[in-house]
Amino acid sequence: MTLAAVWTAAAESREVALDRSFGTLRGTLLVPQQGAETAALIIAGSGPTDRNCNSMLGPGTDAFLYLAQALEEAGIASLRYDKRGVGASRYDDPSRLANIRFDDFVADAAACAEFLGREGFRKIVLIGHSEGALIALCVAQDNPQIAAVVSLCGPGLPMDRLIERQLAAQLAFTDLPLLLEARSVLGSLRAGRTTDRYPEQLEMLFAPPLQRYLLTQMPHDPQRLIARLTVPVCVVGGDNDLQIPAADAEALAAACPSAELRIIGGLTHALKNCAGRTPVEQIPAYTDRTLPLDPELAACVTRFAGAL
Repeated sequence: MTLAAVWTAAAESREVALDRSFGTLRGTLLVPQQGAETAALIIAGSGPTDRNCNSMLGPGTDAFLYLAQALEEAGIASLRYDKRGVGASRYDDPSRLANIRFDDFVADAAACAEFLGREGFRKIVLIGHSEGALIALCVAQDNPQIAAVVSLCGPGLPMDRLIERQLAAQLAFTDLPLLLEARSVLGSLRAGRTTDRYPEQLEMLFAPPLQRYLLTQMPHDPQRLIARLTVPVCVVGGDNDLQIPAADAEALAAACPSAELRIIGGLTHALKNCAGRTPVEQIPAYTDRTLPLDPELAACVTRFAGAL
């Protein structure tokens, strides 16, 4: 693997480029002016999410940018990056994007952690958000480079069970036949096979490339993974997270009794605080980039990483 790092105008911030099999993985390394011995790798969640936690489909939060800035103020370096196929991390051959697998994202995150090690950081902390928390748990397995793991609104169930739970919450009382069709698709995937018989309304969830992706993701059980970790772990959940409830954070912490658990009041899945308890009321948390990162979240993560 070759690496290129181009300094930007600000001496403490630089663009990083890692050659990968798909093309070039690009991100931003932010280092306090006084230097740092600890570096955090910020790992994004599902969907076309860039290094700042903005979706290529439209909504944006800049949550990872704010998190990186909070870490810098606390004397901690950070690397955040565009996922493969997103932002500046483009595929050399775009047609290969349909063949993406969950393990590809794990390998990319591991490569970023290795880069931080080569940069001389003594302690590397993985901070994963949502699906990124599951990726972090995978990267940290038996990896001596990793000093600690932070799970932000991470799933407490394998992905097929999480999807089924989310669909049940949405459809059980509004469209039971559609829910039963979705369960049939999940049953095929659990048997290790894809299916062409999926409801058109759920194409964004069960299109063939996504089914193939799910087949590679479903075997990873976050509770089993976190239970195997021997490094310090911090599990953060939000009591206002409508996508992954706080119960998932509690399940992860129960599987890893040494973990620090923090359930933050008002924290949404977008890592912003919001009083509204419905999807409509939470729209600003997902779309207004000027809203700050939840201050309790920022304090919790920086304190945990800074105490290593």
